[in-house]
Amino acid sequence: MMAFEGVLSGFWSTAIFLLVLSILIVVHEWGHFITAKLQGIQVDEFALGFGPTLWQRKWHGTNYMIKAFPLGGYVRMAGDEREKATGAPDEFFSKSPEQRALVVFNGPLINFVLAYVSFVLVFMLGYPDLSTKVTEVVQDGPAVTSGIQVGDRVVALNGKKLWGLMHMERLLEGTDDSPMTVTIERGGQKMDYQIKPEVEERPDLLQVPTMFREIGLGFLPNRVAIVDDTPADKAGLMPEDVIVGIDNMTVTNWRTLHEAVADTTGEFIKVSYIRDGKPAVMNIKPKIVERTDSETGEMKKVRQLGVAPMQDTARYRFGFLESFGYGWDQLWYITTLTYEALYRMVTKTMPARDSLTGPVGIFVIVQESAKLGLSPLIFTLGVISASLAIFNLLPMLPLDGGHLALLAVEKARGRPLSQKVDEFFAKLGFTFIILLALYVFYIDFDRFGWIATVKDFFTNLGK
Repeated sequence: MMAFEGVLSGFWSTAIFLLVLSILIVVHEWGHFITAKLQGIQVDEFALGFGPTLWQRKWHGTNYMIKAFPLGGYVRMAGDEREKATGAPDEFFSKSPEQRALVVFNGPLINFVLAYVSFVLVFMLGYPDLSTKVTEVVQDGPAVTSGIQVGDRVVALNGKKLWGLMHMERLLEGTDDSPMTVTIERGGQKMDYQIKPEVEERPDLLQVPTMFREIGLGFLPNRVAIVDDTPADKAGLMPEDVIVGIDNMTVTNWRTLHEAVADTTGEFIKVSYIRDGKPAVMNIKPKIVERTDSETGEMKKVRQLGVAPMQDTARYRFGFLESFGYGWDQLWYITTLTYEALYRMVTKTMPARDSLTGPVGIFVIVQESAKLGLSPLIFTLGVISASLAIFNLLPMLPLDGGHLALLAVEKARGRPLSQKVDEFFAKLGFTFIILLALYVFYIDFDRFGWIATVKDFFTNLGK
């Protein structure tokens, strides 16, 4: 029975992944298709996937096809290969550089539109993010005399509504230390408090040193998630256990838990916790790892149990008109964040494995978001659609950005580059894309432990 449920779960995960992928591809290719039609260009084929044709139908002069491997798609227009163009008025190369550029650009553009529509829907259904429920009022911090209490939920900063902890972090970026209005919700009532923040530097989402306005509130609980194959996992600590003590130190939130573990010195750490309302104690031998000190740059030994904060999540729902504004804000944020990540990857200030994922990684992301419900799945669709648009606009062939770059050169020169030069750039770009694809697959396989599994298999085979 368990095996059957596993197969069924795998089937539905694969089906949802293929559905999401198909939507992304069809929308992208439809952008090319409809623009070509409006420009008077004959579209011969509209295909979802590659390989052998599973289904096809000709309608209004276009052959619509579904192929065996749905990992892409294409629109084939009359005369879209220069050496085969005849000069007929309905051919792609018979159109001006501006018209051809519009056909090329509207594929990624429609992916941006899909991302925006997805985010608007998500805000209407309920945007999923980490809760802004206060778990700690930091001693000697800016909020200690404000009147805010543990258990309050922060709902706005300076009058701007929040849609989760990550949004709150974005609003706190900056160096303005003037008093802020922090709106909280307590017992169904909203109350405003004034807090004068303290400006300090710490890493942002991309681990870039950034100035933040600290308001002295903590949002990480002492309820834990367990990392697989770590001391806590092997000792029997379980997800949702609430750690209340480390050795003789009391733990009330994630900060005090983290500091208490760092201050221990014994071979074993006594962990006091509550499970299902009942107190219990266990001794765990920590793992000692070396980490670079962010302040001194020197290597130091860090004691780890293998636990992470199990944060509360919440759905932030907004009205129809509000959602349009918040959807645009989210699209702009994800787009700028993605470009910044690409820049830092190229300049080697951020590891490529932290900013790239391929079909395997996307499958896992889609699978996990589908488990959480419709809203997280639509949000994931929007993020991937925006990422697909950004990737396709990179200035290299055979991507849309590469074709746009060549069209810009053609417009500037008054004539296209020679066929030979076109072919050289096409081969160079294709080689790069293949190498990039292989590298991304390697990152995915390594990220999910498959490389290590294969290595262990052959190592044991040789013994």
